[in-house]
Amino acid sequence: MEHTEIQRRVNELSKAMLTKGLREASATLRFECNKQVDVYLRWKDVTKAAVSYLDSEFHMFSGDTPEEAIEKAVAFVGELPSADEARMKQFMGALANVIDLGKDNGIEVEFLNPLQATMKKLSDNILTDQRAA
Repeated sequence: MEHTEIQRRVNELSKAMLTKGLREASATLRFECNKQVDVYLRWKDVTKAAVSYLDSEFHMFSGDTPEEAIEKAVAFVGELPSADEARMKQFMGALANVIDLGKDNGIEVEFLNPLQATMKKLSDNILTDQRAA
C-alpha cells in the first residue's frame, strides 16, 4: 500500500467517524519499531466534562500491515450507531442522570414526574421504532 493510499484511507476513516456523529474525530496511523502497525481513533466525548484529554474517547487497532489495521478500524466505525441513535442515547443518558440527581437530592416529586414520563415515552418510542424495517 503506497503512502498516498494510506493517507486517503485514514482521511476516509475520519470522515466516516464524523458521519456517525462523533465530534472532533481524528484517525492516525502509526509505524513504530518492533511493533505492529497501529490505527488510533479519537473523538470528543460530549458526555464528559471538558478537561483536556479526559473528555476524549479512543480506540486502537493493530495489524501486521496498514491494510489490516485500517480494516479493523473501518469495521469498528461501521458498527457504531448512527448519528441520530447516538444523539438520542446521549440525551436519554443525560435525562436519566438528571432524574437520579433529583431523587438523590430530594427534589419534589412534581418536578421529577414529568421527567420520568418523558423518559418512559422516549424508551417506548425507541422500542417500537420500525424505521429500519
